[in-house]
Amino acid sequence: MTGAVDTADIPTEHLAEVLGYKMDDHEVVIRKEVVVPELFFIILNTYKEPFNNVYVRQALAYATPYELIVETVYEGYLKINHGGIPMMFPGYTDYKIINYTAIPYEQRMEIAKKLIEKAGIDPSKYTIELWFNSGNPRREKVCTLLAESWNKLGFKVSVKGVEWAVLWDLTSTPEKFDGWTLSWFPDYLDPDNYAGPLFYGGTRFKEVHINIVQSPEEVSKYVKTAKVFDTRNYYVVVGEKGSGAKVNVSGKPFIVVSYVVDEEATKPIEESKAWVNINPAFYRNVTTDALIIAARWESNMDIRIPIYEAIYRATNYEMPCIWLGHYVTAPVEWDWLYGRYIHPTLAVRFDLLWESPDAPTVSTGIKDYVNDPSTYAIAPLYGWVRTFDPAFNYERFGWTILHNIGDTLVTYWKEETKELTPDLAVAWAHDESGTEWYFVIRGGVKAYDPWHDKLYDVTALDALFTIWRIGRLEGDPSWMITEFVDVNSSKVLTEEEFDQILKEKTITTYYRGQVKQVKSLKELLEFFGYDGPTAGVVMFKLYKPYTAFINILAVPFTTIIPAKYLFDNVDELKGKYEEAMEAAEWGKNPSAWAKYIGKGSQEPTHLYLHKYPIGTGPYYIKEYVEKSYLVLEYNPYYWNATLWEQLYGFKP
Repeated sequence: MTGAVDTADIPTEHLAEVLGYKMDDHEVVIRKEVVVPELFFIILNTYKEPFNNVYVRQALAYATPYELIVETVYEGYLKINHGGIPMMFPGYTDYKIINYTAIPYEQRMEIAKKLIEKAGIDPSKYTIELWFNSGNPRREKVCTLLAESWNKLGFKVSVKGVEWAVLWDLTSTPEKFDGWTLSWFPDYLDPDNYAGPLFYGGTRFKEVHINIVQSPEEVSKYVKTAKVFDTRNYYVVVGEKGSGAKVNVSGKPFIVVSYVVDEEATKPIEESKAWVNINPAFYRNVTTDALIIAARWESNMDIRIPIYEAIYRATNYEMPCIWLGHYVTAPVEWDWLYGRYIHPTLAVRFDLLWESPDAPTVSTGIKDYVNDPSTYAIAPLYGWVRTFDPAFNYERFGWTILHNIGDTLVTYWKEETKELTPDLAVAWAHDESGTEWYFVIRGGVKAYDPWHDKLYDVTALDALFTIWRIGRLEGDPSWMITEFVDVNSSKVLTEEEFDQILKEKTITTYYRGQVKQVKSLKELLEFFGYDGPTAGVVMFKLYKPYTAFINILAVPFTTIIPAKYLFDNVDELKGKYEEAMEAAEWGKNPSAWAKYIGKGSQEPTHLYLHKYPIGTGPYYIKEYVEKSYLVLEYNPYYWNATLWEQLYGFKP
């Protein structure tokens, strides 16, 4: 350790090698350990034998040496969770679940053997190959421990490392794999971002309805079949739409989810693709699929939470994946660094950190750059940024950079997870249906183009263009837009047009725990405590009401990009900005942009942003050498630079 970096991502198996290392009067420390929502699990191929048998899956769960994995592989930096929703998210519950670690391992093995007998299979006839991504020694150790334990049940289990790209390809269809390891980090803060990707089986529905009733007799009015989940405050009943179903429980109100399956629209499992239209375990259960869809489109959290508790219980019982637990993060840093915080989805904002004045000055080994008290240097664990184009970036280090050079419409302040903070949008509201969301854009914001030393105004038009472009290009994170937002029916409004809508329609806003119906733009801005300039309003049209939509707008892939920057610099678009904006009626008809913006990884605007990012955030990219280093410098045009004066008495 030379002090060339202030903090580094150190694998926990190497922590002992660096903790306590000293330089002058300083040392390397861990100030805080935090359980993060990154969920680690083993995916089982439930499309093939023997994993298509729930008793086999439960047997494997009981036969998993959780404690050994936690202590010998993760040195205690893994917290056990027996279901598919993180323990810090709504929907997690320990109410009436199967606790696979409630008794000692030896007793669990006896239960596992009885479950194998109950499954009616001969385990000696099955060969299981567990895959892990090559070069990941921890996952190799986990698979090895699982193999040793599951072999005791009579299975023939082996372990194999596979290159990541090959692994991803081989597990995208159900024919070629048995089981493999993965961890899932949330894209946005909502349990749907776990239930959907990890458990949804791809069943399509013509109808899904939710009804709240008080008695078992009333349940029979809505469903002809009934699966009952006992949650803390409700019985959640799910079944095929009809009548006559009987339930034999009482004492709590009932949430009744009824459904009608669309058989023609539902792809057969063998034709489905993991992560696209089915979960990675290729597990399909119509009743839990109905619960996932019902919870997704329900706006009342008092109803959503019990439904997600039912989903959690289903993941715990059905075990399409062997859920191992959450990682515990332990940031390693020199004790001269202050202000470090941990958010479940967003990276740390570098400008919110500071160092003590007596921090040493040390060469970084990069040109003449030094690490001194006014410089923050990090050594990331996650490799190089795959692309600087937000519309295609779907990886952690890339989102770290985007979060520091750009702005989204809304954000979270430091460790906050329950309340959103205005960013480029100073206020927001939605209509009575929950399908029209309005965002008032902050005025006076400039995006800095460091490659040409040029500034661009940012307005509501750019906000719409950014989100529209994400959907159009169909990059990796685009599903978070295309699944929920009808980008071509979204539009830009003037403040006067929005003010008229507020007068004529029922528009509701919420902020800092308060909910209010507003009748004017002035009233809305006062509710948010904003009295500065504005730059138009963008309205996003949703296909259906989706409570978590606004959470998606805090994710760095939605970093706002000024449209004119692309039209000024992309050869195919130069000189066409006015033409394109007029064709789109300055945001009233965004579908017209399709003439100028194409699709896919070879699309010209993507190829340009891939190398030359622009942003409105606290930093800009001063220079970089691909796969080597990247230098950020304070953005002198940052709209919120007064924050630095308040915190540090500093202005660039």
